[in-house]
Amino acid sequence: MKNKTKQSTENLNFIKLKQMYLFALITIAITVLLSQLLIQYNLNSQLNDSRLINISGKQRMLSQKLVKDVLILNLVSDTIKKNEEIFKIKETISLWKFTHYALLNGNDSLHFPKIKSTILSQLFAEIKPNFDSINNATSQLLKNHFEKIDLNKNQKIVQTILDNEGIFLLKMNKIVSQYEVEALKKVTLQRNTEYAILGFTLLVLFLEFLFIFKPTNKRIELLISKLLVSERKAIKLAHDTEVISE
Repeated sequence: MKNKTKQSTENLNFIKLKQMYLFALITIAITVLLSQLLIQYNLNSQLNDSRLINISGKQRMLSQKLVKDVLILNLVSDTIKKNEEIFKIKETISLWKFTHYALLNGNDSLHFPKIKSTILSQLFAEIKPNFDSINNATSQLLKNHFEKIDLNKNQKIVQTILDNEGIFLLKMNKIVSQYEVEALKKVTLQRNTEYAILGFTLLVLFLEFLFIFKPTNKRIELLISKLLVSERKAIKLAHDTEVISE
């Protein structure tokens, strides 16, 4: 009766160890899976951040190109060259406006977020008057050249574009810098999160060793010891039996 009770207790202990072992394995698997998902998400986020910084930086180049094309248009007198410059200006301002509104309002095809930080929203609000002034002045300049009216006012319109373009560049530099700051914060957060996941995984492995592998190892050693004792007893019994038979 005592042997049956002891055997039943040992079976229950082994079942408990199996359950703990299974729980530890599942915990590690979930931790590794979550870590990979987080890493992939952060990598995609970093790619989007890099694209944001790159394209917002190109806004400065496009505004400078727009001013150069406007100045050339205002200086050339040849009709063919004027038409070429007007075509260039239309292409530049179209891309410039598209990119600006994509950064401002978000864009699904470019993976630009629709929700921005408070600082970025404020910076875009500050740059809006200069953006609108350049856009409106350029449109008016193209209209004047197309209709060939108010040509004497073009110099004033060009000056308006020049005045606002310098301020636009300064404010756009702040926006690019803010994108870089926020991207750096995300990278720092990702690094700290990965360290936390690594620490949690190591803790799970340590607890698994302490409460599962170590007790299991002791039980296996005890079982092997019992088997060896049983083997010696069996050999002795066989020997005694042989002696008695003789």
